[in-house]
Amino acid sequence: MIPPPPNPLAAALLRAFETRASAEQIAVRTRHGDREVFTGTRLGTEAGALAETFRAWLGPPPRTLVLALPAGPDFILALLGGMLAGLTLVPVPLPRPGSHSDRFRHIAADSGAAALLCLPAHADAVRAALCLDGPAPCPVATLPLAPARLPAPAPGRAPEGAAPAVVQYTSGSTRLPKGVRVMPENILANAALVARAWGMDETARFVNWLPHYHDMGLMGGILYPLLCGGVSAQMSPLDFIRNPATWIAAIAAERAGFSGGPAFAFSDCLSRIGPEQAAAYDLSCWRRAFIGAEPVPAGLPAAFRARFAPAGLRREAVFACYGMAEMTLFAAGLPGTGDGTGGVAPCGLTPDLAAGLAIVDPETGARRPDGVEGEIWLCGASVGAGYIGPPEHGAGSFGARLDGHAGWLRSGDLGRIEDGALYVTGRIKDVVFCNGRTLSAPEIEWLACGLSPALNPMATALFMPDPETSGRAVLIAETRTARLPPDAEALARTIRHAVAGEWGLTLDRILFLPRGRLPRTSSGKIRRRAAAELWRAGKWQAGEMAQCLP
Repeated sequence: MIPPPPNPLAAALLRAFETRASAEQIAVRTRHGDREVFTGTRLGTEAGALAETFRAWLGPPPRTLVLALPAGPDFILALLGGMLAGLTLVPVPLPRPGSHSDRFRHIAADSGAAALLCLPAHADAVRAALCLDGPAPCPVATLPLAPARLPAPAPGRAPEGAAPAVVQYTSGSTRLPKGVRVMPENILANAALVARAWGMDETARFVNWLPHYHDMGLMGGILYPLLCGGVSAQMSPLDFIRNPATWIAAIAAERAGFSGGPAFAFSDCLSRIGPEQAAAYDLSCWRRAFIGAEPVPAGLPAAFRARFAPAGLRREAVFACYGMAEMTLFAAGLPGTGDGTGGVAPCGLTPDLAAGLAIVDPETGARRPDGVEGEIWLCGASVGAGYIGPPEHGAGSFGARLDGHAGWLRSGDLGRIEDGALYVTGRIKDVVFCNGRTLSAPEIEWLACGLSPALNPMATALFMPDPETSGRAVLIAETRTARLPPDAEALARTIRHAVAGEWGLTLDRILFLPRGRLPRTSSGKIRRRAAAELWRAGKWQAGEMAQCLP
């Protein structure tokens, strides 16, 4: 017996299960093409049973549960069961073996989780990551859930105000990630926004390989297909990484009209799927090939269309889009948008989308006219309810005022509106992009420079040497003294290995400087963008006062 829906999202999911009771709603694909099918009845029954167990174990909401589960049926059922129970869910990636980052523990503690759910095979690694800097902030439970061996939940912390459906952790520009409070109403509103912009309805068929803990994979790949009444085929992200052709083959096999990913995914397809192989697929079904999660180089959509046009891919199908976790997911991007001008691809705007977006002078807070670059501000029912923690955590992002009205979200991104489209041109935030993820520069700097007492984590600059090339960065680190580290080459190898192991990020160059050499603000903060500009201009040179290591 499924309990009464605790919020409108849970009610909408129940309606979706009932409407397509005997029809396929989700299929989980292996890389060999085998499929495990979930009808509405199966989802309702199995997720409903988990919801009852969650309520009996954790008590009535508001309660928070961290999901540290790999992509697949276990995650999908735990996600839907938690939503039916009215829990606040925190999806996280599994900790990497030998991880030195305190990110995983921070999320469990910061979210006020009552418990964490994982598989038995991952329990030891999860417990080690939770205890990295002290006692575990919450107990660990493993699937399948047996009531007799469930651990007593931690007291946790009740979410501020109404309970979010999801807390989506995002790196932003801080050393440790901040949790965005995504409400049930935000998810329903953003799903409806996507449906209106892209023509998404009960005939929609999706293929999703994106990480389930990321907003694009979680919202766009799992929840929105369910809410619109469509069908989704779920793949493991690892299958795409091993061979991007498995994604293209799945789209053709599933006759999917909707599928997409970060810019690096489309670029990988171009580099690893040749013209002859590309022409062998039938992609006439693919109507919405959306590119997001990173800046989209201007030539990428056209190059992808050209490669897969012999497979029947329509010209108007491939397009750039823009969004962020603080907006639940989607803010701009339309099929059929042209290639535009400049270095980045345009994100098309309907009047509906344009009404929720403004370009603003980041210093004065005044609107800027079309064609003039400024900070992208967003508003509307999709904007999340702030960050977890005290109000000051979101003071610089949420609740900004524009034209006398509050409720605007400052994205931290730079862009301009031109010819009815949004061009995302840069970042105010100190972040880097790696394989579809947005990584915090301070977080990476802190780990890298914490590997040696000779380096100062507060006097470091990490940046992308080429803003359009994902997954590669340069690290410039000051020493604590006027001397350079005597073991610089060994230290650079250690840093490079740690950063690659933790985030998959390649450090093309590591530059050690004596203290006081990096550009700073008047208050003493490192100016990362200024350091990056100096690097690109060739101003940082190895010599007797610096050591640059390839």
